[in-house]
Amino acid sequence: MLDPKSALAGAATVILGAVIGGAGFIYFTDTPSSAQTPDMRMAQSQIEPQPSQAERDFMDFTMPDLSKPKAGQDVTRHGCVKPNRPQWVTDLPRAEAEKSLLLTALYDAARFQAVIENNSCPCETEYPSWDEADWQYQKIANGKNNAEITELKRQATRQASNFRFDALTICSQSRGN
Repeated sequence: MLDPKSALAGAATVILGAVIGGAGFIYFTDTPSSAQTPDMRMAQSQIEPQPSQAERDFMDFTMPDLSKPKAGQDVTRHGCVKPNRPQWVTDLPRAEAEKSLLLTALYDAARFQAVIENNSCPCETEYPSWDEADWQYQKIANGKNNAEITELKRQATRQASNFRFDALTICSQSRGN
């Protein structure tokens, strides 16, 4: 329990702190520029030089909103823009998901292999166009049934897995991680 003397002393301390703290604020009001004399404006412009537009643009430290990619773009955490998958894959019914997985495995195998061959990881190499993978898919999967598509997907996934570790190592080294 608090005794009345302690409560009173505490309240007095809070009030005194507010009064002393409040006294530290001195409010300055600027006179409107129309009320300033030309000498006052000249003196203020010499004290506070106004930056040019180029300097204001250069000194803009506002963080851009990187959380939202531009419409229709998928951006990686490293700033690479992933190209959109072919439209026919996006429109596939769920029953034909193996076709989509085969195309993705072909794409990954080709991009990992390209990173290893170039021994570098620029965005264009890490995330190339889907055209080559789409062409390869059409070449090997045209007219195949679901069981054959599944077997092709397993082979392509195995091939991508063989390249994945080396490619990711090269990419992490090129980014300084």
